[in-house]
Amino acid sequence: MENIINKNIKRFSNNVFLITENKKIKYKYLLSRAEEKLNFISRGDLILITANNTLGFFEIYFFALNRNVPIILIDENTNSNNVNEIINLYKPNYVFLSVDNLKILPKYERINYYNFCLIKVSKIKNTINKDLAILLSTSGSTGSSKFVKLSYENIFDNALNISKYLKIDHTHTTITTMPPSYSYGLSIINSHFVKGSKIVINKLSFFEKKFWEKLNYNKVTSFGGVPLQYEILKKLKFDKMNFRYLKYLTQAGGSLKLEEINFFLETCEKKKIEFIQMYGQTEASPRISYLPFSKAKKKVGSIGKVIPGGKMTIKKKENQKIGEIIYSGKNVFMGYSLSKNDLNKKSHKKKILETGDFAWKDKQGYYFLVGRKDNFLKVAGYRINSNEIKNFLSKRKIFSEIVEKKGKIVIFTTSNKNQNQIISLLFSEFKLNKNFFKIVKIIKFPRNSRGKVNLTRLINYG
Repeated sequence: MENIINKNIKRFSNNVFLITENKKIKYKYLLSRAEEKLNFISRGDLILITANNTLGFFEIYFFALNRNVPIILIDENTNSNNVNEIINLYKPNYVFLSVDNLKILPKYERINYYNFCLIKVSKIKNTINKDLAILLSTSGSTGSSKFVKLSYENIFDNALNISKYLKIDHTHTTITTMPPSYSYGLSIINSHFVKGSKIVINKLSFFEKKFWEKLNYNKVTSFGGVPLQYEILKKLKFDKMNFRYLKYLTQAGGSLKLEEINFFLETCEKKKIEFIQMYGQTEASPRISYLPFSKAKKKVGSIGKVIPGGKMTIKKKENQKIGEIIYSGKNVFMGYSLSKNDLNKKSHKKKILETGDFAWKDKQGYYFLVGRKDNFLKVAGYRINSNEIKNFLSKRKIFSEIVEKKGKIVIFTTSNKNQNQIISLLFSEFKLNKNFFKIVKIIKFPRNSRGKVNLTRLINYG
């Protein structure tokens, strides 16, 4: 396909693309510095970036895409052992380390590039599938060497389809609220780039006053967030805040509690802001479905309908209502990679993704998630959906995370209710032997850099 980076730079030449604390970068100047300083990087090279929301990252990212140089994106908080393991497995030619990561590779020669140090690791050109653009992890900042392989078509087909249903155009301005190593955060960048929009580069959190000052000063029209961020927004009394320019908010990265959903639907309706919930997976580059704001109150809890250009079905046994979501579209990934040996493999012939998520569909074609394959716990021969337990407890203000360990359903909770009270509630609802359950009280849930609960740490803790 035609190089969309050059095409957009020419098409939106005089539009402002990036806004930092002290400068505005037009589309036509996006690659100027990188082409001058990094012109030794070319096709056949592989680069790794400890990604962050900085001008340096944006320039390196679009420069690499423009030169057909595949990028491994990892969170800037990935620890040094994991970074070194990924380097050993993938042998990238160049590594861009943010200044906070300099101790990772002290023995290599460095070249400064904004807040990055460029380190040349290997001189050997790699044999890489010509369609491969990005390798993204699905594990937050844990540094797993398993990556999702995304092609140029995957990324930009999804970006264009997202921009269609969100009606993004050159007048829109968004602000970065998530790491670009996270597929949702990167997706927001891509879907605004393809429409000539503006992006305010930001590393501040919602808790910081300067974030809101920056949002209002730059006339931001939208931003996105994961459930944890919306929980924070509710605590910050979002309903009391005033925003002159906001047009819509997007939410993905997991399910919001019904209490939060209703709060944002009512608040946004009063403020004439659309609150759009979405569903996706990194393997789908990443977005799969969206719930139109006009239907959100009638379809509370739904992940909506499939995005333009995609197809979503439920694979289920005859006479069953619930089954696995199967998605197909041009945004379905090329496959997984565990080392550099997987980088030249051809992509899947069939653009079909078995999501591992179970759902049901109503008569109007709206989908409702039930849980994941791995949410179905097997204890003493019983198959139990942990999401049903979580939702049951949540309605009683008992917030929990659930794992199966040593034949027991281990429920981690921050609730002050005593163990016997919680177990009695569960027994009355699910009629399961009380000995199946173990209640573990914790102060707060451990989370990864994307705001998702780190179940691995819970398993080890419990």
